[in-house]
Amino acid sequence: MSDDEIKNILVSLKNIKGIHGSAIIEKFGDISGSALPGWVDPEGVSAMVALILKASQRATKELDQGEFLNAIIENEKGKLLFSSIGDKIIVVVTTTDAKLGIVNLKLQAAREKLIK
Repeated sequence: MSDDEIKNILVSLKNIKGIHGSAIIEKFGDISGSALPGWVDPEGVSAMVALILKASQRATKELDQGEFLNAIIENEKGKLLFSSIGDKIIVVVTTTDAKLGIVNLKLQAAREKLIK
């Protein structure tokens, strides 16, 4: 998949009400694509995602729960959604008023496009 196709998928997510932006992070912290708002540091996000992913993968393995698929971190100002795409992770940054059901549906659709 081309960089432009990846960017288009990420921008389409960003256009959903309640989503600040999204990015695709390599499991070792490199950024494959980003449509994050200007106030978000992509390198900082990638470093945090890599740490969260490592901890999540270890927890699922230690608890004999199979492979890591998704995670949601809820906070005072919104949510961070993480979803595994092969050897990459897509992260979505939302507002507090984001409709989680809609975001999850759109995230799943984006994952399917990115896997192809």
